[in-house]
Amino acid sequence: MTYRKTWFDYVLWAVYAGLCVALLAYVGKHIYVFYVGTSLAKLGTFLPFPLILCLYPGIRLSSQAIRKKHHLSAHTVAMTESLVVSVSFVFGLIIRLREAFFMVSVPQTGEYYEMAVVRTGASNPALAHGMSDLFVRALRIVFSFLGNGMMAAMLFQIFLQLLTLLFAYLAVKRAAGRFAACTVLLLLAFSNTFISKIFIIDPECMMLTLLLAGLCLVFRFVKAALCGQSGFGSLQGAVILGVILGVLCYLDCSMAILFLFLGGLFTGKMNVNGGRKRLVGRLSLVLAGSAAGFLCAIGIDASLSGVSFYQGLIFWSRPYLNLGMGARIFSVIGMAYPFFAVLFILASFLVFEFIRGGREQDFSVWLLPCILLSPVFLMDFSIVGLSGVVLFLWSVLAALGLKNAVFGGQAEALREKIEEINAAAAPIPVLVTPEAASAPTAAPAEKPRFIENPLPLPKKHVKREMDYDYEVPEVDMHYQVEVVNGDDFDF
Repeated sequence: MTYRKTWFDYVLWAVYAGLCVALLAYVGKHIYVFYVGTSLAKLGTFLPFPLILCLYPGIRLSSQAIRKKHHLSAHTVAMTESLVVSVSFVFGLIIRLREAFFMVSVPQTGEYYEMAVVRTGASNPALAHGMSDLFVRALRIVFSFLGNGMMAAMLFQIFLQLLTLLFAYLAVKRAAGRFAACTVLLLLAFSNTFISKIFIIDPECMMLTLLLAGLCLVFRFVKAALCGQSGFGSLQGAVILGVILGVLCYLDCSMAILFLFLGGLFTGKMNVNGGRKRLVGRLSLVLAGSAAGFLCAIGIDASLSGVSFYQGLIFWSRPYLNLGMGARIFSVIGMAYPFFAVLFILASFLVFEFIRGGREQDFSVWLLPCILLSPVFLMDFSIVGLSGVVLFLWSVLAALGLKNAVFGGQAEALREKIEEINAAAAPIPVLVTPEAASAPTAAPAEKPRFIENPLPLPKKHVKREMDYDYEVPEVDMHYQVEVVNGDDFDF
């Protein structure tokens, strides 16, 4: 989908450019310290920027030169997409299974693992945090089938990560195209940062899976509403989406980041007439449905717990009151500096594409969520962790940066190719007969400015005076017939 460039996009672009500079300086310094040494460590801060200034024009110019000489058919593109998807899922699964079999001998149980272990006669109290409670109950079901063990827990995490890859591919393909979707799929499938999350038994993978499932529904609704479709983009679809988002926010309040993607309703390119009032109505129904879904989830939880609605609301908000106690510092990047350096370099291409691009772009809807969640790189105050969400968002921006650098300027390249074809075409020769050559050249006739209308034109209406030769005397100008009272007109 494409979005209109607004004044707010310029503000986001300035903040996003500052974030790219800060993150590139951070990873550049740590790469220099890790691989070279601590001496002149500040020199590594400036190393990524000359690399960007060489990579971006090199990728852009080389891709334009290749597109002028070669053209990929639709069949080739579809086969390449199928190959990338197959490789990502098959080899991603193999790598995760290998890592799980390698780490199964190392005991790494945590509190969620201990709460999910099936014990005879043990009670299973509900947790106050909805996502944590859902994860523990789902893991307990897995243990009831596969038995208590670390391998069963890691297999459950692998299953959640495969669902995450699927939903990430579907969401990005609907919002940004197949090239960006395949790039994100490769980054997530073979990222050691994402793979290592299967060893930590906590609800983070489940939360990312549900968030991406909700993101698929949001993009489906936005696209259907902009196209004027009567299915998921109708009034009923808006209410259903709102209820789903409300339930997700009940599970974890971090799911509220999904509402930011609804901004595509007002910046997206509309394919039907109807104005923005119709989209404002759809958004109002989504917000009303989300409030209803959230309150209903609180009410159901309170009734099952045997407390009042107000007490249920207090119990829901209690885990979010002491978030600073379990803050995670620099938990996203860790030691994976080369991977994140590549990620930030590709994502920084969007800074140049924003300047070079026209009035429409395909990445503005991702900037605000990414900016709001970027402080997680420094410190994460969430309950289950948002490192997977941040990794996904920056992977999308990296994919969009690479996509715009490779495929940007297609209109200009097509225009240049048409001009080259027209210039290389030979002029059509004009056949001149001997009679025409010997005939005297006449003066060029004046060309008519307009083509004459062959159809008859309507005649001008002429007002006519109506008069008659026979005049009726005034005595005979009576047309009212007197009727006797009681006459029934039988005779």
